Amino acid sequence: MFLLKFILFIFIAGFIMAIIIAYTFFKQIKNSTRRFQQHQDHQQTKVNGNVIIDRRSPEDSQKKIIPDDEGEYIDYEE
Repeated sequence: MFLLKFILFIFIAGFIMAIIIAYTFFKQIKNSTRRFQQHQDHQQTKVNGNVIIDRRSPEDSQKKIIPDDEGEYIDYEE
């Protein structure tokens, strides 16, 4: 009887260890894919056959480059 309990204990412990190993393996793969996708997040546009790659975040790409209060005003007179 003791031998059957010991075998059952070894089986359950092995099963739990296999689940833990599978979970950590899955977690590492998920983190690696997330890290890779973060490096791939950029917009790509083609203009006249040239490829323009924008590596800024979406928030930064929506900001104005030159604010409204900056710039030159030229008063043209003939």
